[in-house]
Amino acid sequence: MARALVDLSTLDLSHDVVPDAELRELLPHRHEFQLVDGVCHLDLQEGLIVTYKVWDANPWWGRGHIPGRPLMPGVLIAEGGAQTASILMKKCGNCKPDAFIGLGGLEGVRFRGQVVPPAKIYWVSRVGTQSGSRLAKYPAQAFVDGKLVMEMELLGVIF
Repeated sequence: MARALVDLSTLDLSHDVVPDAELRELLPHRHEFQLVDGVCHLDLQEGLIVTYKVWDANPWWGRGHIPGRPLMPGVLIAEGGAQTASILMKKCGNCKPDAFIGLGGLEGVRFRGQVVPPAKIYWVSRVGTQSGSRLAKYPAQAFVDGKLVMEMELLGVIF
């Protein structure tokens, strides 16, 4: 992949476009694993979504990963991408809004930078391919300070 799914500098990312209550209905994650703070871009015709998470200087994972040099764990970067793709799948009507989408696999995962707090991470996903009514493969990327820090294709299993 290595090419950005979208040039973030061309988008207005200054406000949320999905109300928080709706976002919480679309995502079952809560507490620490509620990685998406908001949706700042959603274009259903283009099949494109941008979400974000703001980490303060002392995120919950920073105490143990890595003391003295906190780095956002790669699995959390990937999870944020999966949550973002799940929102897009539901908003595009590729599955029911109340469907549960499980993570079935990750392909081509590459970490190309670090997420060091404090930071604002953006996740981007595009509509990918769907196989029947239960499997979908969507690309997802993560950016910090305009730089690509992660890319992958994820396999979602729809229940």
